[in-house]
Amino acid sequence: MLNMLLVGFGGVLGAILRYEISRHIKESREFVVPLETFIINVTGALLLSFLSSPKLIHLFDNDVKLFIMTGFIGAFTTYSTFSHETIDLFRKKHYIHAFLYSSVTVVVGLIGAFLGYYIGSLF
Repeated sequence: MLNMLLVGFGGVLGAILRYEISRHIKESREFVVPLETFIINVTGALLLSFLSSPKLIHLFDNDVKLFIMTGFIGAFTTYSTFSHETIDLFRKKHYIHAFLYSSVTVVVGLIGAFLGYYIGSLF
């Protein structure tokens, strides 16, 4: 039961932060591609890999891992929204934007994950 509460509470906080960041970016400027989801997913990939690096992962007990990694980062990042937004760009006939958005998200997300892992391994 405690594990579910840790994941759930972390998830609530992660989802709220994602919502607030998305809302703020959308209010600041209108983009053809969903910049807010891109920023959130790349940040989440970097953060999760940083915390999961071999030199840092052992510093966290299982409760912290469930709260931060599974709950918070799991709810903060959003593959389903990324997929939906890519399909929506195709549906609106923004083919080049859809291709660039999906390609750049995957590539930069992986770069962020490698960078997070590398930075974490320096500690």
